[in-house]
Amino acid sequence: MIHFRQRVPSESEETKAMPDTEMTCVQCKDVFLFTEKEQGIFYQRNMMPPQRCPKCRSKKAARGENAPVRFDIVCDHCGKHDHVPFQPKVGRSVLCKDCHQANKAKVRFA
Repeated sequence: MIHFRQRVPSESEETKAMPDTEMTCVQCKDVFLFTEKEQGIFYQRNMMPPQRCPKCRSKKAARGENAPVRFDIVCDHCGKHDHVPFQPKVGRSVLCKDCHQANKAKVRFA
């Protein structure tokens, strides 16, 4: 008769439950929750735990070098100051968001 021994998984192979962890943001000093799901994602990607809360992380990412560049403009129609995601060209009119949407709606219904 042949007996098979059951293989016992090592500690690294066992799935360990990672409880949610409360962490303090180094930027705003607020306490945030580093959830089990986030911990799994960070672990899979071999990343260190975050030092900033999600709000500060998104603000930092927006300021990064890959963030879209915005240009300050003065609307040619109403004179309002606004930001646009393109470099305005000399000799072409530029509109704020509100005037652009109103103009677009007017053209659509004409």
